Amino acid sequence: MIKIKVFQNPEVKRLFTIFALLLIGLIIIALLFGLAGRYQLKEAIINEQAEIIALISEKYPEAQQDMIRQLKQQDRDAALKGKDILKKYGISSEDLDMETPLLQKLFYYNLSRHLLLVIIACSAFGLALSVFIKKQYSQLHQISSYAKKINQGDYSLDIRDNREGELSILKNEIYKITTMLKKQAQALHNDKVILADSIADISHQLKTPLTSLSVLTDLLSENPSEQDKHEFLNRMRSQLKRIEWLVSSLLKISKLDAGTVTMKNEDVYVGSLVEKALEHLSIPLDIKRLQVHVTGEKDVKFTGDFNWSCEAIINIIKNCIEHTPEQGQLNISFAENPLYTVITIRDSGPGIDKEDLPYIFNRFYKGKNTPEDHVGIGLAMAQAIIAKQGGDITVKSEKNRGTEFTIKFYRG
Repeated sequence: MIKIKVFQNPEVKRLFTIFALLLIGLIIIALLFGLAGRYQLKEAIINEQAEIIALISEKYPEAQQDMIRQLKQQDRDAALKGKDILKKYGISSEDLDMETPLLQKLFYYNLSRHLLLVIIACSAFGLALSVFIKKQYSQLHQISSYAKKINQGDYSLDIRDNREGELSILKNEIYKITTMLKKQAQALHNDKVILADSIADISHQLKTPLTSLSVLTDLLSENPSEQDKHEFLNRMRSQLKRIEWLVSSLLKISKLDAGTVTMKNEDVYVGSLVEKALEHLSIPLDIKRLQVHVTGEKDVKFTGDFNWSCEAIINIIKNCIEHTPEQGQLNISFAENPLYTVITIRDSGPGIDKEDLPYIFNRFYKGKNTPEDHVGIGLAMAQAIIAKQGGDITVKSEKNRGTEFTIKFYRG
């Protein structure tokens, strides 16, 4: 299995293709050498036969035609007789010491030809192999340098390779890992920034009520009258409730930021959701004597988390209550269609200025018409909760004509 995979490797295929082409080239060169050797041998034999014929023709001119005729045809019997004559003078193929100029010439020619062919073959194969190894090591060096850059925190490099081969696949996989590490590093950096901002925000928001509690404590230590003491205690209770709500809200939004909140996927009936939210806000509604109108079918629902969705609706309605004058109106409607479930919450307040409108969902943002004790965290939390469930929230407002929040929970 390993051998099959090796030979299926594109780089190895390319190397063997080069070797095959070199082998074909060497075979062609060998054939050319063979043809040249045949021509050389023919020339040498003719020269030697010409010398013999010239000597014989000088003494026996009448035998010239017979010798030429004998050269043009093969006569086995004549060859055997000739070998017997040569043996009388000590000339035979078994006589290894016998060397003629023709044999020496042929020997050295064949030796040089074969040595040259071996040298060319080794050089060609060595050159092809060295080029292949150099190319492979060059790519490995590139991968090594790339890994060092990543280790130093430089994720801007791009090592992707669209060619075939194991090294190209390795480069692409390393690039995928680099992209993932880059995202993780960025997410970690963002988490650190969010954590630092959250700590700074908590410190800033707690500073005011804690300062008020410190001042009220000093005033109580001076033995004020019973009436002043009662007023100071009420203020302290109010500040403590504010701290409790603020810490609770900040912890919730920090969990949302960190992604540690798990939302349930259950049927949430909007009528029950709005009713539950209004129960939590019954006291501020009664204090301002607001008229609340709720319209929508009982079977309108969406898939989400009831408790967290209720938290989001409470914060939105609470914001509307804070910005609506006494005896104002609050209209809540809901409906559903094949694409989404929509909840609309509209107040009769003074509206939001155009320059404030893009920033109202920013954490701790306070617009021009925001009350002094408003923290600016409720709408940010509501948006985070709704987004966590795959929904979105938008707002539109007109000066002196109220503000309308539209929440959509999409199906699927």
